[in-house]
Amino acid sequence: MISSFFKKLLLSRKIEIEDGEFKVFDKNFFLGSLRSFVFLREEMKKKDALDTLYKFGEEISKEIYDYIKKFGGGKEEIFRFWLNMVNLAGFGAVEIVEVKDDEYFAIVNCDNSPIAKHYSKIGKKDDVDEILAGMIGGFFSKWFGKPVNCEEVACIAKGNKYCQFKITPKMK
Repeated sequence: MISSFFKKLLLSRKIEIEDGEFKVFDKNFFLGSLRSFVFLREEMKKKDALDTLYKFGEEISKEIYDYIKKFGGGKEEIFRFWLNMVNLAGFGAVEIVEVKDDEYFAIVNCDNSPIAKHYSKIGKKDDVDEILAGMIGGFFSKWFGKPVNCEEVACIAKGNKYCQFKITPKMK
């Protein structure tokens, strides 16, 4: 089943898939398999470099935020587009549970992370959503206008019902 967001992009010709490129609003994106992502994550873990995956996710969200803002999108439009892009990218269905703008605080759930479900099936009990945590952290850094941390505090891979992320101000 194709998401309604994806259908709208296709019908409005804002998405192009041709000549080996996947573009949304003239920005290049790439797709990868879950297996290849797990391979990459395991290689990064061996090198004690999982923070690089977090930073990668941060950059994705910051770029999306700035790109949509450039076209005059307000915070709500940017939020809806970002949320749809995260879901379209296959990181799971993300839901904002709580936001306290004045405290630079938020709680975000993802109830079906394919990455966490995969790790759960193979018996690895880690927080495994570094890219998604980075994407959430990058988005809220832009949203709040202040650097934040995003910590995965619950994970399907660890036996929790859903993955949960806690956003807090970054301490100097």
